[in-house]
Amino acid sequence: MSGISLHRRQVLAGLAATPLLPGLPGPAAAAAEGALAAALRDLGIAPETVRWGDGIALTAPLIAEDGAAVPVTVRLNDGPVRVVHLLAPANRRVLVASVTPGEAAGRLEFGLRIRLAKTQGVTVVAERADGRVVGAIAEVQVTVGGGCKT
Repeated sequence: MSGISLHRRQVLAGLAATPLLPGLPGPAAAAAEGALAAALRDLGIAPETVRWGDGIALTAPLIAEDGAAVPVTVRLNDGPVRVVHLLAPANRRVLVASVTPGEAAGRLEFGLRIRLAKTQGVTVVAERADGRVVGAIAEVQVTVGGGCKT
């Protein structure tokens, strides 16, 4: 025995402090990359044009005990936004929600609860008024079943 003792809280705190690097979305998101890319194309967004982490943040719990109602919060720092899309690539229906805040919105923040079928990288993409597309991914581990059966 090496004398090293780790507790669950220490491991979770370390995982939460490890940021996802732009362009390197995490293991569950990488596994569903095909579904995410297809969903973005369906929305008229070229996946390679998304600027990851550029003025946008997605907050979600690292572990969700039940996928039926997972709280997420979206924050955009500046500028008018045309539309914000929330995606769950491992769900049967990938597009979870689309929000159109209006041209007058500068700083935008909203929260909602979503259903997740299983562990995955929840993704948010925002189309800004100037044509830029920004995105963020938050990895959520669903421990019991999942909330999205159909």
